[in-house]
Amino acid sequence: MATSIQLSPESLCDGLDQLCIQKLELMDQLIKSNMMLESTMRGGFFMLSKTRYALGNKAVSSLQLPNEEREVDALATAVMTPVPLEGYEGDILYNHVDTKFQDPVVTIVEEEHEEAATDKMVTNADDQMEGLRRRFKSNEDEEPLDENGIEDLDYSERKVKTVNRDPIRWFTALPPQTLRQAQSEFKTAIQLVSQCATLKLKLRAVNKEYSRLKKIKAKLERLEKEP
Repeated sequence: MATSIQLSPESLCDGLDQLCIQKLELMDQLIKSNMMLESTMRGGFFMLSKTRYALGNKAVSSLQLPNEEREVDALATAVMTPVPLEGYEGDILYNHVDTKFQDPVVTIVEEEHEEAATDKMVTNADDQMEGLRRRFKSNEDEEPLDENGIEDLDYSERKVKTVNRDPIRWFTALPPQTLRQAQSEFKTAIQLVSQCATLKLKLRAVNKEYSRLKKIKAKLERLEKEP
């Protein structure tokens, strides 16, 4: 890890002092974030227990969770971005963890063929090699054929479907207010987890730089003591 601090005893001591202050501040922030995370998780589980009391103990349980055969898209993703350490002269980078929530309601456009239309088509027994397919119609409603003798019909149509992927609907179609509050608490907990992860990565980078500068200082002191 590169640094722009000059390799002199005075600059090394200044850098170590800055890092010590950073460590104390980060540890204080990490403790507060962990306490907030504990309180938020407690509130989420409390609201979850109230929901189970209102809907029944089997209404909100692991039985409603999707099994291994069912594919589930994650609506919360973590993004890591390298950023420089602020308040320090050295070039220290650490990964900042951010949480992004996706919209659970998506619109899917599907193209499908009408099975009812294909059921009205038969294969001409006299010309099976050509695979000519015609639709039963009256003479006045008969449509023109193409050069191969096949009706030029378009049976494809697009179907627009709206899908709600919100996990809260795994348990009930009409989620009560207590269940929605529990979901909100757990979403806040996810953000706090990302914040704690960022603080830990930042603290790890500070400790690594502190150990590096401490070794350089000890080496310079040994060189000064040598005759």
